[in-house]
Amino acid sequence: MKTLKYLSISLMSGFLFTSCVSMKKYEASIASNDELIHKTKVQETEIKNLNFEITQLETEQLMLEEQHQADLDEKNVEIWNLENRLETMEDMLQDQKMALNLLHQEVCSALKCFTPSELSIDVRDGKLYVSLSDKLLFESGSADVNDRGEEALEMLADVLASSDLEIMIEGHTDSIPIRTVRYEDNWDLSVDRATNVARIMIENGVNNDRVIASGRGSTQPIASNETENGRQLNRRTEIVLAPKLDKLWKLAEEEPVTDVSRY
Repeated sequence: MKTLKYLSISLMSGFLFTSCVSMKKYEASIASNDELIHKTKVQETEIKNLNFEITQLETEQLMLEEQHQADLDEKNVEIWNLENRLETMEDMLQDQKMALNLLHQEVCSALKCFTPSELSIDVRDGKLYVSLSDKLLFESGSADVNDRGEEALEMLADVLASSDLEIMIEGHTDSIPIRTVRYEDNWDLSVDRATNVARIMIENGVNNDRVIASGRGSTQPIASNETENGRQLNRRTEIVLAPKLDKLWKLAEEEPVTDVSRY
């Protein structure tokens, strides 16, 4: 009977011990599972944040690429505009050069009856220079144009009347000082000579708004004033014919078009 009693006690003790151990394992398993769930949630949050950051970076990259393309398109349009303007300007300059060469031929043909000692015609720096000696136009110390000089100016005016060239008439003298009742110095004489030449040109059909008369005295010699021959060359009236460049300057000053849709 005692043996049975001890056996029962032993079995009950074993059961209680086993139950105690299983409960601890269960509780440990629950705790481990909770920790795993917590870590999973943390990782899921981190993944979500990383995905958000990736999306932001991709968006920023796309915006940068679009901006870069927009900038590139704008630069391409600017280059196209500049090239187009340059081509237009080159065409205009070429047209002006051809027109100037044609005018050179016409002026030479119109004034072919005059000798090289009376006048010369040449093209320099994109301008046509008609240089008339003082012996063709004036008596010594006088600004009154003589008959042969007036004939030359009438022929030249006939060629220039239909053109739109700017006409600069410059009076030049040698360096020998003069002082008369009418003229205080060479500068006065050169101004008066240029003005009288301009008046004859205008009277023969050249628009006065295209004519500028100026006197330069002895400030721009083309030969030495130490010799008589040099002084004779320096005493001259130059008629400088230049193309009007207002359209060219206007084109050069235009702002470039930046409308990308036009490219």
